Amino acid sequence: MYTLKGDQSACRFIDREAVMINAETSAYYSLNQTGSFVLRELIVSSRSPVEISSTMESHFGKNSGELEGDIQDAIAVLEAEGLILKAGDNAEAKFIDGGDDVDLPEIYEKPILERHGELEQLILSGE
Repeated sequence: MYTLKGDQSACRFIDREAVMINAETSAYYSLNQTGSFVLRELIVSSRSPVEISSTMESHFGKNSGELEGDIQDAIAVLEAEGLILKAGDNAEAKFIDGGDDVDLPEIYEKPILERHGELEQLILSGE
């Protein structure tokens, strides 16, 4: 089971994509649609990477082992950026707003986390 990293990270699903913030570094991120699906399944549905890859194998018709490798790579990046962590058995999953509209795309794309910069820069730019 995985969870958001305490008060250090936050996530919201907007238009089928996850937007994440690391409050400690002020960095903000987005996940593509496949990555957003994986994150939702990990955090909200508490599914394992093996379970998620099985669902993706049925949907895409791709090799489950390859998909599981892509999922593990995505998890490693999310952990390295301080956004998620492996939770203990008694861990309480943090609430994530939205996600009901997040589904797998028609064509497979590797789960990708994109770092956009720091919130301070976004605020100063006026976007």
